[in-house]
Amino acid sequence: MIKSKALVFFMISLLSVLLISSGCSSNKQPAQESSSFEGDLGQLLEKTSKDGAFIFEGLPWLVAKQEIIGQQKEDAIQSEETDRILVEGGLSLDTKVKQTVIYNFQDDQLVSGEYLFITSDDQYFAEMGKELKALFTEGFSEPLTMNLAVLDQADASSRQEEHIIWEGSDRSSLRLNLLTTEQGDFLLQIHVTSPQPEREGLQ
Repeated sequence: MIKSKALVFFMISLLSVLLISSGCSSNKQPAQESSSFEGDLGQLLEKTSKDGAFIFEGLPWLVAKQEIIGQQKEDAIQSEETDRILVEGGLSLDTKVKQTVIYNFQDDQLVSGEYLFITSDDQYFAEMGKELKALFTEGFSEPLTMNLAVLDQADASSRQEEHIIWEGSDRSSLRLNLLTTEQGDFLLQIHVTSPQPEREGLQ
């Protein structure tokens, strides 16, 4: 009788341990799958794509230069090149990343734009690449270059000056360049260009 009670007690104890272990494992699983990236790049999808075509800052192509200057007000910095306007970027990213938005004009009309992200932090840059890969895989069609894998190691890809190109339904395009600066910092450039027929018509 005593042996039977001891056996029952042992079985109950063993079952309790297994249940606790199982619970701990299931609780840990979501933490392993969660992203470690600190920041929000999701706005880039809204700013650069609409109905299968590429846009810039949510604006229609060929918008007048003065209209953009009026919208930006004191934030707009006209570069020495009169066909460019530079504005400080405002995405929710770590302060270690310098952000710049560049509007490019031809005949005072918007024909392309650029987002520049510069940082000396290789780990954060690598995480940015992985985050962009996830966002662009979900939000864009397959790139023409078929090489999204370069974003898995964005820091290493920058040293190789890798790039990815997408084409929109209206022949607009988005090119992502992974580069390094002269100072050795990591540079991620997203260059969005208006539809080819319209841009060629301006030349």
